[in-house]
Amino acid sequence: MSRFYQLEVDFENISLEEVKKIVCERFGWREADATFNYLLCEGSLYGGQTEEDAHEEIYTALKNAKPDCRAKTIWTYLEDLPHNEFGDLQ
Repeated sequence: MSRFYQLEVDFENISLEEVKKIVCERFGWREADATFNYLLCEGSLYGGQTEEDAHEEIYTALKNAKPDCRAKTIWTYLEDLPHNEFGDLQ
């Protein structure tokens, strides 16, 4: 079973191109938006992989590519977001 996420990767001391190569090409996330210091993607986690497991894989790959970089990941689970409903239709 897969779980659909929005993934934001914030980073310093590594280029956007290097981050895209790792996150999108290596790990298969689809780019949604990007600037010089963040990458926003969508994709799924499979086989019981946790957000923390996926973070560790991405973080380790970024550090291996550029040891002095800094990075964090922000995970938003998109399949069951809270929502509000208004109106008179049941």
